[in-house]
Amino acid sequence: MSTNPLVHLVSDDEVKGKAKEIFEQIKQSTGNVPKWMRVMANREDIMVGFFSLFQATMGEGSVDRLLKWKVAYQISELNKCEFCVSVAKIQLKSFGLSEEDIKKIDVVKDEKEKTAMDYTQASTCHAYNIDQTLFGKMKDTYSDEQIVEITSVIGLFNFINRFNDSLGVLPDA
Repeated sequence: MSTNPLVHLVSDDEVKGKAKEIFEQIKQSTGNVPKWMRVMANREDIMVGFFSLFQATMGEGSVDRLLKWKVAYQISELNKCEFCVSVAKIQLKSFGLSEEDIKKIDVVKDEKEKTAMDYTQASTCHAYNIDQTLFGKMKDTYSDEQIVEITSVIGLFNFINRFNDSLGVLPDA
């Protein structure tokens, strides 16, 4: 299977404006610009806006970053997004999780984390009909700020999963 997306990958020579600044920032911190960003850079304003949302959502906040990446992994597994599963695994390993720990993300967790993961699944699979008992558990467990942050991770990864899958952005072989 080809790992080339279905639309043009914007090169370093083609990128413009704020997107060019972000490309440079990413290259300095990680060494390369991910394919999804090169695809999204076909619409500079969308890429810049999404990158800002990604940083605000996945960066430091009121919810532990490890939990956010566990949520991202669960969503990506539910949606079968190969690219995002691979990225989330890399992030989870950077927190010290083993491959075995990652395989058990939906099984091994404390009650607080279980509530977040159940909410993640419900929001991804049927957001229009979340059980009020589950939402009550969220309210008992997390502050409104944290619920908004967790829900933002869910929305962010549901978006990027669909973006990557629809445009054929796959992990490198």
